[in-house]
Amino acid sequence: MSTNKRAVPGRDDLAEIKLRRRRENLLFTHTRVAALAAEFRSHGLSDDALELYLLQLQVEQVIADEFPDEFEDLVAEWAETEARAEHHPASSSPTCGLCVAIAHDHAARTWPRAA
Repeated sequence: MSTNKRAVPGRDDLAEIKLRRRRENLLFTHTRVAALAAEFRSHGLSDDALELYLLQLQVEQVIADEFPDEFEDLVAEWAETEARAEHHPASSSPTCGLCVAIAHDHAARTWPRAA
């Protein structure tokens, strides 16, 4: 039984596609988790924000391990994006998912009702 891999059309393409999808999924997950962590910190939900931040660090570590060049290129941008995503608890931000949900709930509760 031979263990030599023979050139099979599409095998390398499939591996490359899987790797690209893995990278895209990790980057999407990082973006979403980092945004949620910033939103939760902005609203003083520290316990949940801590859990999200720890998850963010785990995702970042996986990216650093599997895609070190990409990690080096993005880590500074991530820090800036995360800092911009936070806002003062007394203010509202149109880019904050929690603020949008709160505003939507408030609007639904105060909508004039027909008699």
